[in-house]
Amino acid sequence: MGVLDLISSEDACSRFFRMVRWRDGVYCPRCGSCRVKGHGNYGQGLRRYFCKACGKTFNDKTGTIFHYSRLSLREWFMLMLLFLGLHNSGLGLSWLLDRSPMTVFRALRRLMLNLKAGRVEFRGAVEVDELYVNAGLKGRNNSVRIKHLGREPRRRAFRRRGRGSWSYDKPAVFILVGRGGGEDYVPSSNVEAEAAIKIIDRRIRENSTMYTDSFKSYLGLSGLGYMHEYVNHSEGEWVRGECHINNCENRASILRPWLSTHRGICKDNLKLYLEAFKACRKSRTTNPTQAIIEIIKTTYIITATTFLVKSDIVY
Repeated sequence: MGVLDLISSEDACSRFFRMVRWRDGVYCPRCGSCRVKGHGNYGQGLRRYFCKACGKTFNDKTGTIFHYSRLSLREWFMLMLLFLGLHNSGLGLSWLLDRSPMTVFRALRRLMLNLKAGRVEFRGAVEVDELYVNAGLKGRNNSVRIKHLGREPRRRAFRRRGRGSWSYDKPAVFILVGRGGGEDYVPSSNVEAEAAIKIIDRRIRENSTMYTDSFKSYLGLSGLGYMHEYVNHSEGEWVRGECHINNCENRASILRPWLSTHRGICKDNLKLYLEAFKACRKSRTTNPTQAIIEIIKTTYIITATTFLVKSDIVY
């Protein structure tokens, strides 16, 4: 059965969702007790339950991002498939689902807040490079965020010379690719040696072999327990034996057009979109049905943090 058959109707989506959520049996999302019994129906194809332990009622959507949502389950599943599988933009999704853009953007934000691909731990041969993306803080003057800036929203006109930075609305994204498998994308406010080393030290084990370019922030890695080799792009050196960062440049060439689909991302939301991109990359080689099952599993682990703050993004 294909993934489109599983979401062909609201009843089919409800059955599919119950199968995924209660695969180990129905339990109370409030107290965790398995002493539950049926308590009628809830909406189209969904069920309500009563917990004998805490005396509370709940339904199939309680404790998930689908609860109290204006979107039906079928619309949610279509949104997941189109956004993560076919890389549609939020505005395109609002047109396809016949919903207002703000309803779709709120749904996408709730989805991305729960997409936790997890931190990858690298070992062996690892390539590291940085990418600079346009992700500013633009908007109208009546925006609360803009008013707090104390200045007019910055316009992106002529390209600034030199490397990008957080303050110039072109933050860096460190790309880490393990030649034995695994990849990670980490936003940062700057590319100084301290920030680069902190990102690398959290994700790459000691005694691993690091391949980078000749950027000065990487030059101190050999003194931190890593075997470090680099290529000098300024001198036309791209490959020297096993030393190259072609895999990182390949991922950058995929990430940049994926971000451009969304036509401008606020830099405070950059981490959310990178989590979504990692989920897309992770599911690209899996069966579509299994991929959407894994995504559904993340929807009922609601994060405690409603909004990401700057400290969540800057390292």
